Amino acid sequence: MLCALRIQNFALIHTLDLTVEPGFTVLTGETGAGKSILLGALQLALGGRADVQSLALDGQKCVVEADFRLLPERWAARLEEADVDFAATTTLRREISAAGKSRAFINDTPVRLEVLKEISEQLIDIHSQRDSAFLSQPSFLAEFLDAYAGLDQQVQRYHMAWTDSKMADKALMELEAEFGAGFDADYTQFMWEEVSQANLREDEEETLREELTWLSNMEAIQWTYREARAGLEEAGGALEQLGAFKSALDRLARMSNHFEAAQELAATLDITAQEALRELENQGDRLELDPQRLAEVEARLALIDQLQRKHRVGTVPELLALSSQWEAQLARHGQAEEERSKAQQRCATAKTHLNAEAEALHAARMKAVPHVLTSLHETLAEVNMGEARIEIRPETLTSCTTYGAYRYDLFFTANPGAAPQPVHKVASGGERNRLMLALKALFVQGRGLQTILLDEIDTGVSGGTAARVADVFRRMAKDVQLIAISHLPQVAGAGTHHWRVEKWVEAGQTHTGLKVLTGSEREEEVARLLAGEEITETARAQARSLLTT
Repeated sequence: MLCALRIQNFALIHTLDLTVEPGFTVLTGETGAGKSILLGALQLALGGRADVQSLALDGQKCVVEADFRLLPERWAARLEEADVDFAATTTLRREISAAGKSRAFINDTPVRLEVLKEISEQLIDIHSQRDSAFLSQPSFLAEFLDAYAGLDQQVQRYHMAWTDSKMADKALMELEAEFGAGFDADYTQFMWEEVSQANLREDEEETLREELTWLSNMEAIQWTYREARAGLEEAGGALEQLGAFKSALDRLARMSNHFEAAQELAATLDITAQEALRELENQGDRLELDPQRLAEVEARLALIDQLQRKHRVGTVPELLALSSQWEAQLARHGQAEEERSKAQQRCATAKTHLNAEAEALHAARMKAVPHVLTSLHETLAEVNMGEARIEIRPETLTSCTTYGAYRYDLFFTANPGAAPQPVHKVASGGERNRLMLALKALFVQGRGLQTILLDEIDTGVSGGTAARVADVFRRMAKDVQLIAISHLPQVAGAGTHHWRVEKWVEAGQTHTGLKVLTGSEREEEVARLLAGEEITETARAQARSLLTT
């Protein structure tokens, strides 16, 4: 249970060192005195959200610590799982730097905020004024039934099945996304076969275009070829003239060595001309018109052009790269089809298992419903709602959620003869608070918590009903350490211990603090709640009566 709360530099609280006793503690104070600040500080220590804007740190670190007295048989193993050393008095600490950086500790061991929250939720339950709205939330009653009936193992099995099903669905979706509606295996196969059957070579297009130029210009090549040979071979042609030129230089060289260099060059010219003639003769066999080959080349290039335009590429290598890509996709698709079949089977198996766990969890919840309704009606009768009628109606969901395959709606009527309606539609604020109080009273029994804090859960209650609410608080405090924030004098008088939140101004700054009331101080506070600021002797007498009840 909670045994101490220490606060430094949180909003209007400069410093607070509070010992928390077992039993029933009531917290009162004037409106605006700072009860919500105290509650916010406690929630911060338990892992709640830190709103740095609301913290008047003045450059100082905010520290909130909550000490809990724990039983080793219940908590040693749990803390060990979180890599935290067990201590009979375990401290949950939260620090917020002036810059807004948050750190969390359990027994001086740094922990993640999620760990702090997970541990604290098993130590204390805090009801805030807005929690009554949760009655209409789909998951509220499911989680309540789980906690009341102690269905932790069933819930864990369901969550595992739900996670497995979601993972199987995700794996299937990823496979389908890879080869979904945008991938047409038949068309990809057709494109791959079309390019593959073309038997393209990387350098083929360049070679074909050169050949096309050769074949297309054959007549001009033949005419120029004949002209070239005639210029070499005919009488008076280049060969004959080069022969005469060479003979003259030979004679000159014999007459004088000054002409030897010219003689050598003339010999080279003659040899080169002879080689040119032989090369022309070698090419002569190719100089034939071949309309069939020309048609073949043109058809081949037309096919290449067609494929390039169709697939929006500019070269044969790019076509071949596309072909390789399609081939890989088709191979992957074939493999993926097998994988998808297995994934679909996994999904079906996981879904079947999930549905089975959902039905088992639903059955366990519904088994607890009669006792829950009986207890709720009994508690509501205690708080002057004996004519109220409550029903918990399950509704099958279209798909499983994190909390199950059913939603559970609370139907309520406070009037005999009237048909129950959804609680959020027909219950007044006071009725919703009393209904939430009845649920909390029942929750305490089932959850096994040691500490519960109720923040003005008695709002909207007055008169004789207030005394009955106080009796419910007393009964709850027999099972747990109960802290109740209240404006009701009946509740204030029922507490074993009494705190009052106070606000004052010092040196031009507003401060909030907490005072533990005893004896006459407590009598005055209860009388204030009865009479207001002008406390009468009658109010004091009534206060003494409430405190001795």
